[in-house]
Amino acid sequence: MLKTFRHCLLSLALSLALLQFAQAEDGPIFRDVSAAAGITATHRGIWDDKETMQGYLAIGQAWGDYDRDGWVDLFVTGNLDPNVLYRNNGDGTFSIMQHSEGLSLPDVPSGGATWADYDNDGWVDLYIVNYGANRLFRNEGGDGFRDTTLEAGVGDTGKGTSAAWGDYDSDGWLDLYVTNWSCFPECAPVDFTAQQDRLYRNNGDGSFTDVTATLDYRLTLGAGFAPAFLDYDGDGDSDIYVVNDKLQNEIGNVLWRNDGAGCGHWCWTNVAGESGADLLINGMGVDASDYDNDGDVDIYITDMVYQMHLLMNDGAGGFRNRARSTGSAINMGPDNGVGWGATFFDFDNDGWQDLYVAATNYHQTFPELEVSFMNPRPDSLFRNDRHRGFQDVSAGSGIDAALATLGVAYADYDRDGDLDLVTGNWNSGYRLYENQGGGGRWLSLDLRGGGPVNRDAVGTVVHLTTDDGLTQQQTVSIGTGLGGNNQLALHFGLGDSAAADLRIVWTNGAECGFEAAPANQRLRLVYGVTAGCG
Repeated sequence: MLKTFRHCLLSLALSLALLQFAQAEDGPIFRDVSAAAGITATHRGIWDDKETMQGYLAIGQAWGDYDRDGWVDLFVTGNLDPNVLYRNNGDGTFSIMQHSEGLSLPDVPSGGATWADYDNDGWVDLYIVNYGANRLFRNEGGDGFRDTTLEAGVGDTGKGTSAAWGDYDSDGWLDLYVTNWSCFPECAPVDFTAQQDRLYRNNGDGSFTDVTATLDYRLTLGAGFAPAFLDYDGDGDSDIYVVNDKLQNEIGNVLWRNDGAGCGHWCWTNVAGESGADLLINGMGVDASDYDNDGDVDIYITDMVYQMHLLMNDGAGGFRNRARSTGSAINMGPDNGVGWGATFFDFDNDGWQDLYVAATNYHQTFPELEVSFMNPRPDSLFRNDRHRGFQDVSAGSGIDAALATLGVAYADYDRDGDLDLVTGNWNSGYRLYENQGGGGRWLSLDLRGGGPVNRDAVGTVVHLTTDDGLTQQQTVSIGTGLGGNNQLALHFGLGDSAAADLRIVWTNGAECGFEAAPANQRLRLVYGVTAGCG
């Protein structure tokens, strides 16, 4: 009897999986609209550790509404080619902004990029991570940009890969973490001290203080590829997770727990070991989200050499690696997949976070043992199966072109209620993928801080509950995957629900709530202005 029951359950699960797969195969989920939209920026990079001894594995794609017209704009970096700022025209097309040339940085290789309102003036500013001095450009009210790198004090000169922003001390001003990778292959012997990660504290007057010394020096040296601010333990402050590449310096990934003031400076403790997050891997990209809707933050990490890693939060301060059991572990097995950027997002608006993994292909020749890892390979799109697992729906999804993809970021650029994608492709350029229709209802929340809450409301947590009892949790963040950032607004899929209840927890602990917010709309909630919020 028990055997028969188990067989029925297995058959039912298989039938549901096949049904989901069939639905994915009904037609492409995404459509490449790059040419029609006017996205023509190029990317040119070098990796040669044998002859010319040059290499900068970096890319950048960042969404941000720099002119505050309600349509999210796009900035991309070219590495050795010029960077480009595209203005969203609001009709499905983009134009190169007239001030783009001043951001192109033709004399320095550029990698990651992020939009963040570091001075709380209501206009998002642009930070570009370079191989050489990083650059901060202040948004002059939508009428151009002014280079404020020197006065801000954030012009680190390492081999920059990515950056992330978060208000770790909850003073209402965004702080900044920058990852740097080894000077290899240009330098011999390798000097890790010149490629130290940087943590900058925002002073609130347009300047920053380098507070990297508050971290364990050894754990900041020359291995960084991607950082993320996240509240992994749910205690209300921002911790920092750093993904490191062990190729040149075997640091392993680091989880800096935020322990507040009281030790003569701001206190950080590396809890990667005790939490199970201390992966010693060839780490490339990272994203954090409550993908299983259980009320805590999970982490996905890509790997250049081995399988990907999904750290499922156990809700008690620890993580368990569940990439293989959840079906999200593309790896070096039969498909030779190399992972780079990754992002959680709900592409089908069903209320569950799906996953996109940017990838290339690894190839090794014998007996020469020559290795190449920038070969084209289709990316991976995983649909959340709502049971703590994923189903690979890449085939026929519209993102299955063979490209050497390093970066990915999402935004609802056409404001039609579903999330679209931009990918950054090594030695090629950028692809814009339009979502062909999420299928479910949705709700977009544009949060704005004020007073004790940073203007971008980074770190603010939203709990959303639909009438079917499903509760979702998302946090406003800047910096994702590898070298970029998603749109700032939080996008919730509601499935078939016509409304949702909201609970907003601001970075200072203040809360506000709304009942039965109607679906298919964009809400702007401003701390201290919107009724009941602050």
